[in-house]
Amino acid sequence: MGKIERGEHVPTLPLILKIAAALGISASELMAATEKNLNSGSEPQDSP
Repeated sequence: MGKIERGEHVPTLPLILKIAAALGISASELMAATEKNLNSGSEPQDSP
């Protein structure tokens, strides 16, 4: 999960579906939330 959060790994569709199921939301809700976070500039920052 950390690599995905840091943008070091691009998840496959089956993995996106598993993550969404684990969170109890649909894949489209997960993608919409991800897009919203990216557009708002709230993606994780690199630590110095």
